[in-house]
Amino acid sequence: MTRASTIRAAIASAIEGVTPDVRATRSDAFRHLDAGSAQFEQAPDRSFQVRLAAQPQRIEINNCDTWRVEYQVIVFYNASQDGVEDRIAGDFERIWGPLERLFETVAGVMRVDVAPLGIADGAPGTVISQLSVVVIYQLDSAVITA
Repeated sequence: MTRASTIRAAIASAIEGVTPDVRATRSDAFRHLDAGSAQFEQAPDRSFQVRLAAQPQRIEINNCDTWRVEYQVIVFYNASQDGVEDRIAGDFERIWGPLERLFETVAGVMRVDVAPLGIADGAPGTVISQLSVVVIYQLDSAVITA
Protein backbone atom coordinates (compact mmCIF):
# COMPACT_ATOMS: atom_id res chain seq x y z
CA MET A 1 0.00 0.00 0.00
CA THR A 2 1.22 3.47 -0.71
CA ARG A 3 0.42 7.16 -1.02
CA ALA A 4 0.72 9.60 -3.93
CA SER A 5 3.65 11.35 -2.23
CA THR A 6 5.55 8.04 -2.13
CA ILE A 7 4.96 7.61 -5.86
CA ARG A 8 6.19 11.14 -6.58
CA ALA A 9 9.40 10.48 -4.65
CA ALA A 10 9.86 7.15 -6.45
CA ILE A 11 9.50 8.83 -9.85
CA ALA A 12 12.19 11.35 -8.92
CA SER A 13 14.50 8.61 -7.60
CA ALA A 14 14.01 6.48 -10.71
CA ILE A 15 14.98 9.37 -12.99
CA GLU A 16 17.95 10.39 -10.84
CA GLY A 17 19.18 6.80 -11.07
CA VAL A 18 19.38 6.93 -14.88
CA THR A 19 22.81 7.45 -16.43
CA PRO A 20 22.60 9.48 -19.64
CA ASP A 21 24.16 8.01 -22.80
CA VAL A 22 26.24 11.10 -23.46
CA ARG A 23 27.56 13.17 -20.56
CA ALA A 24 29.35 16.49 -20.96
CA THR A 25 31.15 15.99 -17.64
CA ARG A 26 31.36 13.36 -14.93
CA SER A 27 28.79 15.35 -12.91
CA ASP A 28 26.32 15.52 -15.82
CA ALA A 29 23.31 13.76 -14.30
CA PHE A 30 19.59 14.18 -13.73
CA ARG A 31 18.81 16.51 -10.80
CA HIS A 32 15.38 16.73 -9.20
CA LEU A 33 14.08 20.22 -8.38
CA ASP A 34 11.03 20.55 -6.15
CA ALA A 35 8.42 22.94 -7.50
CA GLY A 36 9.28 26.46 -6.42
CA SER A 37 12.79 25.49 -5.26
CA ALA A 38 14.76 27.11 -8.07
CA GLN A 39 14.53 29.49 -10.96
CA PHE A 40 14.45 27.34 -14.06
CA GLU A 41 16.24 29.92 -16.18
CA GLN A 42 19.29 29.16 -14.03
CA ALA A 43 18.69 25.42 -13.54
CA PRO A 44 21.52 23.13 -14.61
CA ASP A 45 21.14 20.99 -17.72
CA ARG A 46 19.02 17.85 -17.16
CA SER A 47 17.29 19.30 -14.10
CA PHE A 48 13.72 18.10 -13.79
CA GLN A 49 10.50 18.54 -11.86
CA VAL A 50 7.77 16.07 -10.99
CA ARG A 51 4.46 17.95 -10.83
CA LEU A 52 1.05 16.65 -9.83
CA ALA A 53 -1.07 16.87 -13.00
CA ALA A 54 -4.38 16.06 -11.27
CA GLN A 55 -5.52 15.07 -7.80
CA PRO A 56 -5.50 11.35 -6.99
CA GLN A 57 -8.76 9.68 -7.96
CA ARG A 58 -10.44 6.55 -6.65
CA ILE A 59 -11.11 4.39 -9.70
CA GLU A 60 -12.98 1.32 -8.49
CA ILE A 61 -16.28 1.66 -6.65
CA ASN A 62 -16.25 -1.85 -5.15
CA ASN A 63 -12.61 -1.69 -4.12
CA CYS A 64 -12.08 1.58 -2.26
CA ASP A 65 -8.29 1.27 -2.10
CA THR A 66 -7.55 1.40 -5.86
CA TRP A 67 -6.47 4.86 -6.96
CA ARG A 68 -5.02 6.64 -10.00
CA VAL A 69 -2.63 9.59 -9.96
CA GLU A 70 -0.94 11.45 -12.80
CA TYR A 71 2.34 13.31 -12.63
CA GLN A 72 3.95 15.49 -15.27
CA VAL A 73 7.73 15.23 -15.53
CA ILE A 74 9.46 18.26 -17.02
CA VAL A 75 13.15 17.98 -17.93
CA PHE A 76 15.11 21.17 -18.66
CA TYR A 77 17.91 21.25 -21.26
CA ASN A 78 20.39 23.89 -22.32
CA ALA A 79 19.32 24.72 -25.88
CA SER A 80 22.75 26.03 -26.88
CA GLN A 81 24.48 22.65 -26.53
CA ASP A 82 25.08 20.64 -29.69
CA GLY A 83 22.80 17.66 -30.24
CA VAL A 84 20.13 18.72 -27.75
CA GLU A 85 17.40 16.86 -29.64
CA ASP A 86 19.43 13.63 -29.73
CA ARG A 87 20.11 14.02 -25.99
CA ILE A 88 16.40 14.46 -25.29
CA ALA A 89 15.50 11.38 -27.36
CA GLY A 90 18.22 9.24 -25.76
CA ASP A 91 17.31 10.39 -22.25
CA PHE A 92 13.64 9.58 -22.80
CA GLU A 93 14.56 6.07 -23.97
CA ARG A 94 16.60 5.59 -20.78
CA ILE A 95 13.98 7.09 -18.43
CA TRP A 96 11.04 5.09 -19.79
CA GLY A 97 12.00 1.64 -18.43
CA PRO A 98 12.68 2.58 -14.80
CA LEU A 99 9.40 4.52 -14.67
CA GLU A 100 7.35 1.67 -16.12
CA ARG A 101 8.91 -0.69 -13.57
CA LEU A 102 8.03 1.34 -10.46
CA PHE A 103 5.84 -1.59 -9.41
CA GLU A 104 9.09 -3.50 -8.75
CA THR A 105 10.27 -1.01 -6.13
CA VAL A 106 7.15 0.60 -4.68
CA ALA A 107 4.70 -1.55 -2.73
CA GLY A 108 1.12 -1.13 -3.87
CA VAL A 109 1.89 0.11 -7.38
CA MET A 110 -0.17 -1.95 -9.79
CA ARG A 111 0.41 -0.28 -13.17
CA VAL A 112 2.42 2.58 -14.66
CA ASP A 113 1.77 4.21 -18.03
CA VAL A 114 4.34 6.62 -19.47
CA ALA A 115 3.52 8.91 -22.40
CA PRO A 116 5.36 11.76 -24.12
CA LEU A 117 3.79 15.21 -23.82
CA GLY A 118 6.10 16.93 -26.26
CA ILE A 119 9.01 19.32 -26.44
CA ALA A 120 8.75 23.09 -26.06
CA ASP A 121 10.88 26.17 -25.72
CA GLY A 122 11.24 27.21 -22.10
CA ALA A 123 12.97 30.31 -20.84
CA PRO A 124 15.45 31.85 -23.29
CA GLY A 125 18.13 29.27 -24.06
CA THR A 126 16.13 26.40 -22.52
CA VAL A 127 14.28 23.50 -24.09
CA ILE A 128 11.85 21.43 -22.01
CA SER A 129 10.91 17.80 -22.57
CA GLN A 130 7.65 16.72 -20.93
CA LEU A 131 6.14 13.34 -20.16
CA SER A 132 3.14 12.00 -18.32
CA VAL A 133 3.38 9.25 -15.71
CA VAL A 134 0.04 7.70 -14.73
CA VAL A 135 0.13 5.29 -11.80
CA ILE A 136 -2.59 2.97 -10.54
CA TYR A 137 -1.96 1.96 -6.95
CA GLN A 138 -3.47 0.65 -3.75
CA LEU A 139 -3.95 3.39 -1.20
CA ASP A 140 -2.38 2.95 2.21
CA SER A 141 -4.89 1.13 4.43
CA ALA A 142 -4.31 3.60 7.26
CA VAL A 143 -5.98 6.27 5.11
CA ILE A 144 -8.92 4.08 4.11
CA THR A 145 -9.82 3.09 7.68
CA ALA A 146 -9.30 6.57 9.15
